[in-house]
Formats: sequence, structure tokens, C-alpha cells
Amino acid sequence: MPRSEGGDGMAHGPRHGTSRRAAFALPFLAAPALAQPDWPRRPVRIVVPFAPGASNDLIARAAANGLQRTLGVPVPVENRPGAGGAIGAASVASAPPDGHTVMIATTSIVMGAAVQPTPYHPVRDFDAVRLLAEAPIGLVVAGNSPCRTLDDLLAAARARPGAVRYGSAGPGTVNHFAGALFALRAGLAMEHVPYRGMNPAIMDMLGGRIEVNFPSLPSVAGQLRSGEARLLAVLAPARRRGMPEVPTARELGVEMDLLFWWGILGPRGMPRPVVARLEEALLEVLGTPEMLRFLEDEGATPARAGPQAFQDLLAAETARWAEVARAAGITAG
Repeated sequence: MPRSEGGDGMAHGPRHGTSRRAAFALPFLAAPALAQPDWPRRPVRIVVPFAPGASNDLIARAAANGLQRTLGVPVPVENRPGAGGAIGAASVASAPPDGHTVMIATTSIVMGAAVQPTPYHPVRDFDAVRLLAEAPIGLVVAGNSPCRTLDDLLAAARARPGAVRYGSAGPGTVNHFAGALFALRAGLAMEHVPYRGMNPAIMDMLGGRIEVNFPSLPSVAGQLRSGEARLLAVLAPARRRGMPEVPTARELGVEMDLLFWWGILGPRGMPRPVVARLEEALLEVLGTPEMLRFLEDEGATPARAGPQAFQDLLAAETARWAEVARAAGITAG
């Protein structure tokens, strides 16, 4: 089960390097055969509670491609953005618990519930299936930003309190928490600008309408590769293997660590054999060279938490982020 590090109450998943694909593939492929339920009987829909183009959308589509081959039925991906992910999450919580409607959940599902009433409870209304992957949160500016380093950004924010704006995928999302906590830890006044998904926030940053974002690295991997965006720091415990030149925020005096996770949840009450069969299928997908390569290219690593460990994580995160929201004054506004 992911553990907490640092003084922020941040949740961190199991640590893995990305260079030894076989080390991931072997445990996944060695999963024992499970009794096969009479499932799936029709397409298995994966709901993404955010707009297309963000990390959860990308990972959901990569997983769906593999699941289609493994399960032998269509696995459509449906984006249902709005209210910081609450609209899509609520639609899954109220769906029939037969395993034909699931959701890709992220750290944001518990954060959103920590700052505002939601039409779902992160623990009571979902059955955990599998934690899929994790990645660090980055501090990102446009490629043409005058801020070349984190020190440049800190100086600009301190010179003009409130003038630096950061975007998020919506109130209470991980990007909102990351920006608010970063400002708190760095002693800055920054303006939060919520969007209906991370992709429009990134586009507005590239267009000069906001100055900075705190996305998961897969959300901005393409823009980083092209030079449209610049990564000033990672909010992770250590520098990334593939980008050793990028410092951590902690190295530069801002005490916070944050990793972003993705997992599959279904409505509460899913039959245990269906949960087991879906987890088995996800393990097969996560063990393929294609999925391992995709995650590595996107700056993410596989995670190992199964149904019970993932359910325990949801409970621990729900309590932890409510405490962090109170301490940092994070609200849905």
C-alpha cells in the first residue's frame, strides 16, 4: 500500500524504477488463473471523469486497448468532465454493479471530496479493482516563459503577489491541491484558475493566459518533448530517472512531495468473481511490453496494489486529504 512521506500528508505509491521492464512483467504474467465468471456479456465502459487529453484519459485509452484484446469485447472510453470529476464519478457510483461500467480514478477523487460535498463517497460508493500506475506532479511553465528556473518563478511571484496564476482540472483536484500547497510552502500568493480538465489549463498556459500549471507528467509529456512547455521542478521525493537534470522542489527549498496515481473503480456491490476477473485482465495488460513502454514514455510507472490494498488506500487518502485541506485552507472556490 502506498505510504506517506514528508510533512504534507502526501500519499505516495510503491517506488519502482522504469528501466527494468521484465521486473514488472514477470509478477503480472505470473498471476494465478482465476475462475471465469459469466462476464463480460457486453462492452465494458470506462468512464473518464475529466476532459480528453489529460493523463487519466491517455492511460484509460491505453488500458482499454489492451482490455479489448484480453476480454474479447469492446471497451469504449467515455469522457464525462465537470465539477472536478464529481459528475463522472457520480455516474459510475450509480451505475448497475455488474462490471460493465467502471471508472479510471485518480488522486483527485478523494481530494474533491475533501473540499466540497460530492454526490459520491470515495470509499463507501465504490469497489476498488486495481491501482494501475503512478507519476510525479511537475511544476510547468510555457516554453517561452521568462521563468527559466524555479528561482525565477519564485522571484516573479514574490515581486507581484497574486499576479501569478496557476490552472487546475477543477476545484479540489490534485492540480489545485498541488498549487495551493506549493504556494503555502513557498510563502507565495498565487491565483487559482479552475478548468474543466487539465488539457485546457495547459493550452491556456501555452497561450499566455495563465503562468504555471502543476500537472502529472503524462498530462504534459508531449509539450515537454516538443519544447512548448518547460519543467522547472518535480514535486517528488527524488529526481526522475529519465530527467536527472530536473530538480525536486524540496532541493530548492519548497518542502513538499506529491505523486499522482491512477486506478480502476467500479460501483459498490460488484460480484467478487467479476472484480477478480477484471483485475486479472488488468494484470495481463500491465504486463505487456506495449503498456510498460507507454507508461515509461509518459513518465509513469506501474503500481502493484490489488483490490484490498487499493480500497485501503482510498480510506487512508480520504482522511488524509481532508486534514491537508483544513491545514492549507484549500476550498472548492
